[in-house]
Amino acid sequence: MAVVFCLILHLIISTVSGLDSDVWKKEIEKRLSSLEEFNVHLQEENANLRLLILETQRENKILKRELNDIVERVSKCEEVILRQDKDTNRTWETSLETRESDDGSKIFSRKNSQPGPRIVPPSSYPVSAVAFYGYLSHSSAPNLPPHHPIVYDTVVINRANGYNKGDGIFIAPVTGVYAFHFSVCVVNGPEVPWVSLELTLNGNSLGSTFEEGVVSGSGYHCSSTLIVSDVHIGDHVFVRTHETTRGHIYSSPTGRTSFSGWLLYR
Repeated sequence: MAVVFCLILHLIISTVSGLDSDVWKKEIEKRLSSLEEFNVHLQEENANLRLLILETQRENKILKRELNDIVERVSKCEEVILRQDKDTNRTWETSLETRESDDGSKIFSRKNSQPGPRIVPPSSYPVSAVAFYGYLSHSSAPNLPPHHPIVYDTVVINRANGYNKGDGIFIAPVTGVYAFHFSVCVVNGPEVPWVSLELTLNGNSLGSTFEEGVVSGSGYHCSSTLIVSDVHIGDHVFVRTHETTRGHIYSSPTGRTSFSGWLLYR
């Protein structure tokens, strides 16, 4: 409407001004042609925008489907994890029993009559022949935190397969009186080394030993201890740090940090 009004106004002005009719007709046709071309251009741009909107909507639908699929998978994973946690807690709670030692301290042990499953297959040795010996193949990392398990990765003997070099834990295959021996070595370095290790039965300390270097000089320093204890089938026995170490736990052919145990009698 505004364009038509402008054209009429232009016609009146041209007539009043005495312009030739052919001149203003050509001018009007020129203006109309220009407007038509501009209108065609706008329609093309409008069509392109519509295509872009349709493509964006299609991609948005695909992204929504993928997001819903991810949310569904995460939800299923959370359900599986919760179910496994419940089963694990239930199994752990029902497999533990508490008893008191001679000094009145609490000792936790497993109720079931068999040790936990191991990758190592059962050996042909009778359960009465229980013995193991392992040592560190190399020195440990420095400054280990308290209650850090020591994993003796080189196993020399493992009758009845009670010891696991993967986690450093001995699981008693039979109830009886056991003897356990463990040693610790340090070597002087930039700082004075200090290491204290303890033997634990189901997380309860049975005994400990320590070794430290000297302020000046060099050399190797080792100590060890022997512990005898009642152990029930399924009990866990392992060595861990008593407190934060200073320096490395040393182990080499010169001096081995080791852990061994054997059944005395049933």
